Amino acid sequence: MKILVLTSRYTASRDIVEEKFGRQIKLFEQIAKNNQVDFYCLDYKKFEKKDAEVNGIKIFIRPFSMKKIISFLIGFRRKIKDGRYDVIVAASDPLWGIMGYLFSRVYRIPLAYDIQDNYETYKSYRIPFVPFFDRTVSKRAELVIGASSYLSKRAEKSRKNPTITIVNGADLELFKPMDKIECRKKLNLPQDAKIISYIGTFQKLYGTDILVEEFLKLKKEIPNLRLLMAGKFSPVFNEEKDINLNQEGIIYLGSVPQKDVVCAINASDAMIIPYPQNIFTEAIEASYKVIEFMACNKPIVGTDAGDIHKTLGHKELIAKAGDREDLREKIKKALNVESVDYGKHLKEFGWGALSKKLEDGIKKITSLP
Repeated sequence: MKILVLTSRYTASRDIVEEKFGRQIKLFEQIAKNNQVDFYCLDYKKFEKKDAEVNGIKIFIRPFSMKKIISFLIGFRRKIKDGRYDVIVAASDPLWGIMGYLFSRVYRIPLAYDIQDNYETYKSYRIPFVPFFDRTVSKRAELVIGASSYLSKRAEKSRKNPTITIVNGADLELFKPMDKIECRKKLNLPQDAKIISYIGTFQKLYGTDILVEEFLKLKKEIPNLRLLMAGKFSPVFNEEKDINLNQEGIIYLGSVPQKDVVCAINASDAMIIPYPQNIFTEAIEASYKVIEFMACNKPIVGTDAGDIHKTLGHKELIAKAGDREDLREKIKKALNVESVDYGKHLKEFGWGALSKKLEDGIKKITSLP
């Protein structure tokens, strides 16, 4: 089977090629062991043009902007003609879904559309006619892959073709429990502090501002409390001026490689997912961070926004979204949890199991054995 994946070079503010990160890479590196998988990656930051290979996946990075769209489309058309692919997979942005759909119809190739977020929150959704065409793709693609049950159910309302749910996963060989003392030494963190952590993208949409404000209140009750932050500010929203990390008690590591993310999680006493209720968080069931935190067996304080609380499987550390007092109380409770074990819930979130489900879904629409 020959698969062409049309996707952004960047996801969750990270470079999927250089960092070997993200849903697309992790799902398809498993499939590439027995099939040909090519990525056509759109680069709208560095505007690079180069070819690479990541874990058996051939990657063709091409610059993209509205000024370069004609040359991009010509190159993508040539790639499809020369590659003789069995299926096109469009992922990570509604624009790529629309482009993938148009070429799939011209060349009569089945399309699998990976809806990994509520795309209504994306900047590209503000472009005229994109919402209309995105709904058309979601309705008519041979296969829709929802990254949560919510996204799948919403797509199914207008579809006759198959829809499957494939949530995000984690590298369960990398993310695992480690010694807290050693991890704190490695990251130069205080050994005697109580550390709560948030790792991911910083933006109000995710409630990062709420976490910072509530931490400052908690610190008055718990003087040795620290808030460890690792990640980047959202490239879409200019929120650095609104989310101030330069405050007493906040330890900001910046954006760190995956091996240090593992260490940061294991250095912590509790992980916090402070999502408010909004059209983005209502579509989340298992984000990268949720599964990674679970894999390290750390107490996780989440909210009841979306379906993350169903993934976590516990109620005692779930706060009501929007209730700041409840969030503070759940954080205090988490700091007194001696141990947790999410092991029995993790098997279904390994990339191997998720990739097998995706491969089976793609095979059905290509009529291949």
